[in-house]
Amino acid sequence: MLDFFKKKLKKDAKVAICSNENAIAIARIRREKDLPPILDLCEVQEIENISIRDAEIVRLTKQYDLDQYECLSSLELGDYNLLLVEAPDVQPEELRAAIRWRVKELIDFHIDDAVVDVFEAPAYKAAGNNKMMYAVVAKSNRVKALIDQLNNADLNLNIIDIPELALRNIAAMLPEDVGGVALIYAGRHQGLITITRQSSLYLSRTINVGTSLLPESVLSVMDDESCQRWLDSIVIEVQRSMDFYESHFSQPQVSALVMTPIGKEIPGITEYLTDQLQIPARMLDVNELIDAPDRIPSELQSRCLLAIGTALRQGVVTL
Repeated sequence: MLDFFKKKLKKDAKVAICSNENAIAIARIRREKDLPPILDLCEVQEIENISIRDAEIVRLTKQYDLDQYECLSSLELGDYNLLLVEAPDVQPEELRAAIRWRVKELIDFHIDDAVVDVFEAPAYKAAGNNKMMYAVVAKSNRVKALIDQLNNADLNLNIIDIPELALRNIAAMLPEDVGGVALIYAGRHQGLITITRQSSLYLSRTINVGTSLLPESVLSVMDDESCQRWLDSIVIEVQRSMDFYESHFSQPQVSALVMTPIGKEIPGITEYLTDQLQIPARMLDVNELIDAPDRIPSELQSRCLLAIGTALRQGVVTL
């Protein structure tokens, strides 16, 4: 989304660093011709006090020589707005300025305090022949703080993305993406539902169903009412998302539902989702999509997924 010019670096890999107040997640993806992506570094560093986060990023950069690679990062959920808007009929060099004017009434802070970027949206039925775009609107001070944090660690920041596009990068590797797939990501405090088809992000929906609401383990979803309530909240939001996807984008029902690892042992989740939504559901295992020196445990996948998805980005979108 946001691009930065940096010095010449090693081209065989990209590193993503995504942090919040609790942890720093690092993923380094190497690529070799005609081979699956290689995840040669995947780590989560817990943070007991947010005041030491910057120092920990510096330490990790030195420990793993992260300053030798292009660096990517992602904004945190809640630090930006993702808005579907009609594309203004202007020259490409005037696009962002025109989008700023269009979204200023749709955000709860002053547009002068905003950073705005855009990417294309698939054909939207309600817009007729008009082209639609997604606008990412974030507070300038949040973006600047992230830039400063990574630059101060001597990292070579090139792109700041958003979680939706990190999940899109992962969904694009799924076999179900050919016919359309709904991907459910559950973070500690909130999550996302994305619907993609053939590598295109159609829509996303933020959901307030963090994994912190779940017990550490149960024998089965059916044995715990809190698990059922948690899943019922997801079912409602997935159904709304699919209804919108089918009606507003004139698409058939998605072919499958894939849930990202939640870091807890709760048998029966996918069976419950399949039964409630009447579409096949399964758990994501990134080991099936990428190579790694050692098998990546489910709990580590859950903590590092957005960093992995961010590091999987290829190229820069041009509009």
